[in-house]
Amino acid sequence: MFCIKRMLQVALLALSTVGIMLPASSFAGDVADREIIGFSADGGYFAFEQYGYQDGSGFPYSEIFVIDTERNAWVGGSPFEVLIKDEKGSLEEARTQSRTKAAALLSEHGINVQGRILASNPVTELSANPKRVEVNPESNVANIVAPILVKLRTFSLESPLCRTFTQDPILGFQLTIGQKGQRAATVHKDDRIPKSRGCPLRYAIRDVIRYRRRNYTVYIVLISVFQHGFEGPDVRYIAVPYREF
Repeated sequence: MFCIKRMLQVALLALSTVGIMLPASSFAGDVADREIIGFSADGGYFAFEQYGYQDGSGFPYSEIFVIDTERNAWVGGSPFEVLIKDEKGSLEEARTQSRTKAAALLSEHGINVQGRILASNPVTELSANPKRVEVNPESNVANIVAPILVKLRTFSLESPLCRTFTQDPILGFQLTIGQKGQRAATVHKDDRIPKSRGCPLRYAIRDVIRYRRRNYTVYIVLISVFQHGFEGPDVRYIAVPYREF
């Protein structure tokens, strides 16, 4: 992941400033845009892209993630990452290159079917609760029978690597989903911080996406990850799948 390379840049900067550490909020990082690529027809696979201009360098990047929704794991070869190490490079070029890299896998699994976005909260949304989303899984707004409640809980986790870059608390998360008023299922709970996530300082629910099949429904919760960056918090995304039978 590119975030590891940026973290090395941060370490060099810290050394050059004789160990003086500023709060992560003192500067602005980069917020990736995201595009939902879609599901396979059976809901077994899901793909999305995150892209933007890297903080510090200004280089354009694009990353495509393909997830097995049953195993909650990246599919072989994913993520497909492109970083154009040229400030004059175009974002369109980076995105085209990542799509080219991912094309065979996307085609193999037929990942081009759109689900329904039930909720969407970009980082610019200030009124929404970033850790709690209640959605109607149906299109019938006149008769909401069983709303779905998605809840995000964060907690501190030790990360010796991240202590090199920041004294801010490093956070993991737990995600639960269930019908409102009933016992929720724990979809994900961190027991460690994976290297691919960098040094996460905060999380928020970005999107709740539903894809319905005859015998089950697949939900994807896209999580915004506010991670320690070169010039301040960067925002990247994690897709967490859940199957309801």
